[in-house]
Amino acid sequence: MIDGSVLIQVEAQVFLYFAIGIILKRIRLTGPKEDQFLSELLLGLILPVNVFVSFYQSMHMDQLITGGLLILAGTLVVLVILLLTRFLPRSIPTDKKRIAEFCMLISNGSLIGIPLIEALCGTAGVVYANIFMVPTRVFSNVAAKDFFDPADHSGSWKDGVKSFAANPLIIGMAAGFLLNLSGLILPAPIMNVCNGLSGCMSPLALVLVGSTLADAFAQVSLGKMFSLPVLAICLFRLLAAPYLTLLICRLLGLSGTECAAAVLVNAAPVANTATIFCQKYHGDINFTSTCVFISTLLSFVTLWLVRF
Repeated sequence: MIDGSVLIQVEAQVFLYFAIGIILKRIRLTGPKEDQFLSELLLGLILPVNVFVSFYQSMHMDQLITGGLLILAGTLVVLVILLLTRFLPRSIPTDKKRIAEFCMLISNGSLIGIPLIEALCGTAGVVYANIFMVPTRVFSNVAAKDFFDPADHSGSWKDGVKSFAANPLIIGMAAGFLLNLSGLILPAPIMNVCNGLSGCMSPLALVLVGSTLADAFAQVSLGKMFSLPVLAICLFRLLAAPYLTLLICRLLGLSGTECAAAVLVNAAPVANTATIFCQKYHGDINFTSTCVFISTLLSFVTLWLVRF
C-alpha cells in the first residue's frame, strides 16, 4: 500500500508543476515551438539518461527473473486490452473508435507515471516501470500510426522494430544494464553530469504536461467534456487498466515494488502523444484532447483508488 500522506505530497507537487506549465503558456513564455523543443529534449536526452542512471545504479542480476515476468505481464496486459477494445459499441464512429482504442492502451507512463513512481517507489521502481513498459513501447512504435491513419500502409512492422531499437529510452536501458553487469565504474564527472540531467526529468516533464494541458483545454468542447464515451475511456484508462495490471501481476507472482510500479504506469492518464498523432494524421483532435485533459484531471482522484 502506498502511504496516503506521501501520495498527498506527491500529488501537490505534480499539481504545482502543472500549474507552472499552464501559467507559462498563458503568459506566452512558452508556445508550440518551446513545447516541441522540450518534448524532444526530454524524450531524446533527459529521460533516457534518467533510465540509464536507474539501470546502472539499481539493476542487479537477481532482478532478471522479475524483469522477465514484468515483460510477460506487460505483454499480457496489452493483449487483454486489445481484446477488450473489440467490444466497443458499434455506434461509435470508426475514426473515434480507433482513437479510443489507443487511449485505452497507451498511458502517459513516461511523462507522468515515471515521476510519480520515482517519488513513491524510488529508483528501483523506475527500473521496474521501464521494464514493464517495454511491450507497450514496442507496440506503440510498430502499430500506433495505424490507429490514426489506418488507410496508410506505407510503413511496415520492420520499420517499427527499427524505430523501437533506435529509441533512446531502450538504448539507455540497455547501456545502463550492460555497464552495471560489467562492473565498470564510470568516472565521477560523467556520473555527476548524468545525475544532474536525471534530476531535471520530473520537473521538466510535469511542466511540459501542464503546458500541453493548456492547449488541450483550449481545444476541448465544454459541451462534450463529460460525454459518456469520454468518461468511459478515461475510467477504463485510470481504473480498469491498473486493476487488470494488478490482477495479472499477482497471477504471475509479482508483488511489492515491482507490482506497484507496473500498476502506477497503467494508472497514469491518456498519453499526450495521442494529440500529437492526431494532429499529424488529421484525426479528431477535439475528441482526443478531451480524453487527455479529462483523464489527467481525474487521475488526481483515481490514484487514491489504486494505491492499495
